[in-house]
Amino acid sequence: MKTLGRWLALAAVLLMAAPLSAQINIPGTSVSFQLDNNEWSYLRTFKSDDGSHTYYYCYVGEVLLDDAGDTVLPLLRIYVKDGYGSDLYELVYDRYVDQPYQSLREWNKGDGLPARGGLGYEGIYTKPSDKRDYRFLMTYFKERRTAVEFRLETTRETYEDMEVKFKKILSSVK
Repeated sequence: MKTLGRWLALAAVLLMAAPLSAQINIPGTSVSFQLDNNEWSYLRTFKSDDGSHTYYYCYVGEVLLDDAGDTVLPLLRIYVKDGYGSDLYELVYDRYVDQPYQSLREWNKGDGLPARGGLGYEGIYTKPSDKRDYRFLMTYFKERRTAVEFRLETTRETYEDMEVKFKKILSSVK
């Protein structure tokens, strides 16, 4: 019960901080990042049965259209798993099994990784439900017993429009 109260308090801080400040703290860690609040909007938080939390933000800075003329909403997803005792590579593999992708680039320092390290990937995948191709930047890191996946993604055809904004957010992770 104490952990649930902690998560609720952290979620409340995250929710209150989003509209008031561009500095966002990732719950359960000392890691923070910057969002331009004129361009990004908090959507919601999901709590999974395994005790993990996923925080969603969407890009609302300008309307992005794909080649078919459909509106595209790039997303920032922060997946936080408290009490994660396994290796970071195991989390990367588990998440890959949930959503297979092709890795275009991998890194282990800088580019959205806190000073204490982690793993980063740039990749692509096709979503079976809508048959669309997506491209993303994501980082994984672990602090104490909290594991985090930080993922910025959009459709493959709008990625070029978002790449600079995505990299700016990643460069702000501290």
